[in-house]
Amino acid sequence: MSDIRIISYLPNPRVYKATIVARYSGAVIDVIGDKPPEMANWLWDYEAFKMDDAEKSANASARRTAKTGFSGELYKTDAFLGANPFGDIPAAFAENGKMGVFESNSIMRLAALLGPNAPALYGDSPVERARIDGFLDKTLLFADTVQKYILSGDTLDAELHGQMAAAFQNYCTALEIALSHHAHVSGDALSLSDVVLVCELALMSNECRMADNLAASELSAILPELKNYPALHAHVTDLLARAEFAEDLAGYAGNILG
Repeated sequence: MSDIRIISYLPNPRVYKATIVARYSGAVIDVIGDKPPEMANWLWDYEAFKMDDAEKSANASARRTAKTGFSGELYKTDAFLGANPFGDIPAAFAENGKMGVFESNSIMRLAALLGPNAPALYGDSPVERARIDGFLDKTLLFADTVQKYILSGDTLDAELHGQMAAAFQNYCTALEIALSHHAHVSGDALSLSDVVLVCELALMSNECRMADNLAASELSAILPELKNYPALHAHVTDLLARAEFAEDLAGYAGNILG
């Protein structure tokens, strides 16, 4: 039986935060999902499954109007919304579906705190955990801009590109400074802050799919500038080579590292 069950569109680097951490903690995770367009055919629930037309009719009471990231209609049970009142994914269930956990960083923290090797990658003292959380919070601010940027499509313009470039520069500069003092982002030991760094860059690597829109606006790709931060680039290279990371992120490495 799993410690955590995650429902999400796939592939999703933000889900990989939890699966990477679970390889260190020993937590058992089930990941259930499908390509983003197919999630409209799924019943979002602890017992999530892909429905045929008859099953959609049988679950008509779960039909909801889609919001951020999706369009049309989705099927979310009352139990799903009780566990995650925000109604988004990735969403996780623990305690055999009795407890919902939402937001990828929180799901990752749960993975760190469960399993035979727990706690894993989350510091050995309240001060260390607070420092790690600080980096996680800063990464969330960066992640918000990344999300808007990679989903911009035909609405991409110089203003949004400039916001992404500035956010990338500020984030990378801070981490370059951090890595000049310690072997890892938040200190001398591998932690959750290293995991979120690599997973967020993996999500940003979807910039490679924006080549036509960037060219049309005479804009340059931003992620290749990672090479301008030598300590950070070397650190990300090292993390991506580790088996615990590579199992999920090997396909992203080339686009991240350039």
